Amino acid sequence: MATIRFCLLGAAGAVLCACTPAPPPPPPAPPPAATATIDGVYRGTSTRFQADSRTCPHPGLVTLYVQNGQFSYRWDYATWVDSSIDPDGTVRGSADRITLLGRHDGKHMEGDVTNGICGLHFTVTWHEL
Repeated sequence: MATIRFCLLGAAGAVLCACTPAPPPPPPAPPPAATATIDGVYRGTSTRFQADSRTCPHPGLVTLYVQNGQFSYRWDYATWVDSSIDPDGTVRGSADRITLLGRHDGKHMEGDVTNGICGLHFTVTWHEL
């Protein structure tokens, strides 16, 4: 069956047709989740910036497994500091009297972990599995 169009000749000589409008374009795809770009394995080192006790943890190699923007930092053999990366790149965590505060920028992360008596600074870089 043929579609009938009604056309009029306008004052400027243009032809105007009464047609059904084109459907709107599909909505844009949502951006990828922020955690998708920060999740992964980060490796690096820590250095000591405060040691007011002989029981302070030793600096050394650091491996962080970030999943859904969250990870645990190993303070000593029995203590883990649960931490997270905020959308603005702020890194924060705590456990007992220990605090972790740092910054995530692209594929690099660094921060300080301290309990007021002992302090470690860590610097890590994202690595593929």
